[in-house]
Amino acid sequence: MSWNVSAIGRAAGVADRIAAEAARYTCMEPEDTIKKGVVAAILGALTAFPAGAAVRVEASGSQSGSAIDGKAANSLVVKIEPLWGFID
Repeated sequence: MSWNVSAIGRAAGVADRIAAEAARYTCMEPEDTIKKGVVAAILGALTAFPAGAAVRVEASGSQSGSAIDGKAANSLVVKIEPLWGFID
């Protein structure tokens, strides 16, 4: 399974969009726990932005497993980028 969330805008709106997009994905374990932890970290980071600040967030993850030994490998990418000089 894999998941991908992204949003660009004011930090509060981006937080709402990221939470809503992430909720659409149901993943196998341990990927689901990893995804929930990443989303919680992103939402926490967004609260540190100044009021009205613009930001771009991209996050994705995937899990692959072995049918032989039942072990999983997970990959994860997270990017949180402030957008200075953003014009509405």
